[in-house]
Amino acid sequence: MDVQQGQAMDNSVESSPSTSRGGFNRPPSHQCITIWEPVSLKQEWTIANFDKAMDLAAPGMCMRSKPFSEETMPDIHWQLCLYPGGKREENQNNVSLFLKMSSATPKEYTVRAEYKFYFVDETGVPKFSNVNVGDFKVKPQKGSHSWGLRNIPKTKVLPCLWTDKTLRIVCQIELIPEVHRLQTVDVVEKTIDKSTIQSSFITNICGMADDQSVDCKIICEGEEFAVHKFLLMAHSDAFRAMLTHDTIEKRDSLIHMRNGTKAVAVKHLLHYVYSSTLPEEFSDDDATDVMQLADMYHIEPLKLLVQKKLAERLNPSNVCSIFLKAHLYNASQLMDACVPVFFMNSKTIMKSEEYNIFKTEHTLAANCLLEKFVAFADEKFHPLNSPPHKRHRVGEIPARMYF
Repeated sequence: MDVQQGQAMDNSVESSPSTSRGGFNRPPSHQCITIWEPVSLKQEWTIANFDKAMDLAAPGMCMRSKPFSEETMPDIHWQLCLYPGGKREENQNNVSLFLKMSSATPKEYTVRAEYKFYFVDETGVPKFSNVNVGDFKVKPQKGSHSWGLRNIPKTKVLPCLWTDKTLRIVCQIELIPEVHRLQTVDVVEKTIDKSTIQSSFITNICGMADDQSVDCKIICEGEEFAVHKFLLMAHSDAFRAMLTHDTIEKRDSLIHMRNGTKAVAVKHLLHYVYSSTLPEEFSDDDATDVMQLADMYHIEPLKLLVQKKLAERLNPSNVCSIFLKAHLYNASQLMDACVPVFFMNSKTIMKSEEYNIFKTEHTLAANCLLEKFVAFADEKFHPLNSPPHKRHRVGEIPARMYF
């Protein structure tokens, strides 16, 4: 067969029609993805006056962090175990640090995990780090299993202490999720980004604040605030009743705030109504007035948002004044957030002039704070359902300290 015949044959193959029924049809495309991500956990543990702990702790004396877990693996508990004087006599010139895994059920577990220890300075920069991988095996008769560092020379630990001799330990864990929790899902092209839609919706709502579609006014301290009725009703059952029943407010589309209500509180309320946020310039001094409005008009999410805003600003200098605000309006989440700050700094706070004024002028609030302080301390030093341990314990230090 010459070259021309070969080329003719090739061309005939390319151009010949398919003999299959209906010709060649491309099968429908199907894509799927298995979502496999390692389970990640992190704990930050702060220990005050750690220089004294290294000087005075005998070998075998163990400090333990608060146990922590991940919601997808609730039966597995993790805990840091720290021996300031070393785990054994031969380790007395070292600090020993271990990560312990325990089980909340009488079931055998084997978990392979990568765990990282960091000692960080006051700016959050690691001064000491160690990364390891280990198989943690929990058997019912034993209850826990540990991996860690038996010998960290104290000479390496000392440079990691803060100026006030605090030691901050960060532990990060990554482990394989349980197989039955892995999900395989279809890949759908052109999926809708809900966050973009939500962001656009909020932006559009915010843009309505000053447009011509407003249909109601609020009068407070001589100031007028234009607002949309539907937004007031969407956020508040009290406003809904006021603006749907046979009331003066419905007829006149005018709401007069009662005496004592602050105009700035109304301004914050309307900012929340249009944006579901509080402004950046929100002041601690405005908090009680805004919580009063939130209680008056049954807007619980606004009250929770104020509590969150104040909780983020807590420090030893303002904890008493913020607790007083929380106590006045029964803001339970904010009161609970104050207690660890007061606990960690109680000696300094209770010697201050601010605390003396607080307990003298606001006895009920001060007594409430002390009751919560005692309950918190009792829980820390006598925790319920604490995991098993072989050695005697030193009192736990909460996972967060405020300065």
